Amino acid sequence: MSKDSPQPQQSEEVDLGQLFKQIGKAFDRLINFISSIFKGIYKVVILLLVHIYKRLIWYAGVIIIGLILGFIIDSYSKKMYGANMYIQTNYNSARQVYENIKQFHQLAYVDKDTSELALKLNISSDLASNLKGFYIEPDLDENNIAEMYSDFYQRLDSVSRLEMTYDRYRESLTPYNYSIHRVGVASTDKNIYKKIEESFIHQISGNKYLNELLEANKKILEKKDNVLQKQVQKTDSLVEEYLKIRINESQKEQIPNSGTNVYLGDAQSAGGSLIVDEAKIVNQRLYYENQRRLIDSTLAVKKYIVNVLANFPESGYDISEWYEKKKFLLPVALFTITLLVFSFIGLGKFLENQDK
Repeated sequence: MSKDSPQPQQSEEVDLGQLFKQIGKAFDRLINFISSIFKGIYKVVILLLVHIYKRLIWYAGVIIIGLILGFIIDSYSKKMYGANMYIQTNYNSARQVYENIKQFHQLAYVDKDTSELALKLNISSDLASNLKGFYIEPDLDENNIAEMYSDFYQRLDSVSRLEMTYDRYRESLTPYNYSIHRVGVASTDKNIYKKIEESFIHQISGNKYLNELLEANKKILEKKDNVLQKQVQKTDSLVEEYLKIRINESQKEQIPNSGTNVYLGDAQSAGGSLIVDEAKIVNQRLYYENQRRLIDSTLAVKKYIVNVLANFPESGYDISEWYEKKKFLLPVALFTITLLVFSFIGLGKFLENQDK
């Protein structure tokens, strides 16, 4: 048995050697395949350069012609201008605003319905023909998103908090969840923006339900303010009366148990002395005034369905990209066409030779 024991070990070594040989051959084939790809690319590049070098005059000519035609076309073409307005949507009106702007974009970019645009924006049809597109997107701010997530997270129960991570919450947001948005308008007239601004703001926020909600909110806040104003007046009167009593008491000769007692709320008598502290009344008045300031701030923010945080500038700015210029497009297009023509000619000659 001891003489036969080395045989399995020798067989295993042979098998491992064959395995490594196969792996080595596989790597060789892979390297050869990759090198053949690079060799093929190299040959194609060389053939292309030889082809262009032999016909250099043709290619140089079409590039020069393309540049000249491109400059001429660009000089006579209207420039594309753009300008942005930043808005804040109230009363969950973002959906309505997005729908209205999509309609404007359809009229300007797709339908080119200058009559309808002129009617909506209260401008002439000639002026409306310069409008080329309307765009809107949320103005993303990581700090605001973090605050939104914090408020949302606090309202969740313990189970939901384990599942709702910040990344998951951020992915679930839609443009309608944000309150601040950037509205862009493209036009060939750089001075049109101030002319359409007022009508445009009115049009994008138009909705019967939202208008009714706006008016109802104003009335509620105004009623609260009136109630608080009456409370302030009452506290002022109470402070004045209290001060009068203080003055009268100070002018009287002090006689035990003969003072005037004034009680506020459920205050109790204490030794027949005047126990009301005017500081409490003053603090209550300050509280009412603070509530009124909050209402004024809310009315200022919620005064309109759409608040304009930044108006359109006085004039637009050039938004066309360099690759959209004809002086760049035409040389590339003519060069490509020339290359294809010569390629077809060469292919035709090759097929004729093969046929012979």
